[in-house]
Amino acid sequence: MGALHGGIRDETLIDFSISVNPMVPDFLKELDKKVRRYVRRYNYAEWLEQDFRKFFGDDAVIVAGATEALHILGWSVFKNATTIIPQPAYSEYERVAKFASSRVLTPWIIENGWINLDTLRATIYKEALHGEKIFVLLGNPNNPTGLYNPISRFVQHISEEFDNQVEFIIDEAFIDFVPQAEREELSKFDIPNLTLIRTFTKILGLPGIRVGYVTGKFSQLVERYRMPWAIGADGFALVEQIMENYEQFKTFLEESALFFEMQRKLFSGFARFNSKTNYFLLFVGDVCKFLTLAQTKGMYFRRTDDFGFPGCVRVGLKDEATNLKLKEFLEWYFSS
Repeated sequence: MGALHGGIRDETLIDFSISVNPMVPDFLKELDKKVRRYVRRYNYAEWLEQDFRKFFGDDAVIVAGATEALHILGWSVFKNATTIIPQPAYSEYERVAKFASSRVLTPWIIENGWINLDTLRATIYKEALHGEKIFVLLGNPNNPTGLYNPISRFVQHISEEFDNQVEFIIDEAFIDFVPQAEREELSKFDIPNLTLIRTFTKILGLPGIRVGYVTGKFSQLVERYRMPWAIGADGFALVEQIMENYEQFKTFLEESALFFEMQRKLFSGFARFNSKTNYFLLFVGDVCKFLTLAQTKGMYFRRTDDFGFPGCVRVGLKDEATNLKLKEFLEWYFSS
């Protein structure tokens, strides 16, 4: 699964295949002490949620990462429905949708380097004529392009026109990397047919800890079907630390978004799309050749054939010094 989702076991290589923050906030550096205490007990997310909702929304439900939420939805609300997954997209969306959906549609919505919502709109309108329940499952920002599109007006319009026939499930796993001035807070809009999925571990640089949350229409359903103790001792301790240090947490998010905005500028001549996240898509042509040469330089990248981008790799940015090494390697590769 590592080759499919990113990540490599060989710790001697710089892993550019994963898209997580290389920085970890100071308030989490003592996290392991709490985890050592909590591994000797059962840890219920319910114990945290009353306080958690003061920070993250009155209907927020803690889950073991976005994947747990997606699997719950895949086996429940998607049953016998048509699920539309705009492409390109994280491959787990389609796998989950195929659990129980009657049909899964995958319209390609990238045109001229940007997301064309009219293509998605046309697909929704066409399928709505059949009278079936429709779910639209998408990531915003998009993976692997890093494109971000404020989508509230689009979702509101579709929801108003089709009422309960069309539901939106939006995965905002990378939203915290988007510059604040360009970001909209979807949870603040009154959209009854919207469910949002978020995760902490990418922005906090801790992908080995599985914890996130769900808000919106299906949050109560997710609460009903989630696994007990799924977040484990480390997830429980992480959420507790975030709440106890919330102002530091918010400052860290702001600083991280600014850092990656600066770092992306170093690679503007290489990125295929105008990414707003901590990763970008790179066209290399012969992927096998590129990966082989990269490995001789101690680097590893994620190929993107499964996203619909043959000849490309996805590059997850790192700390400043490592990114400079990356830039030197790319300049050498494309000049040779």
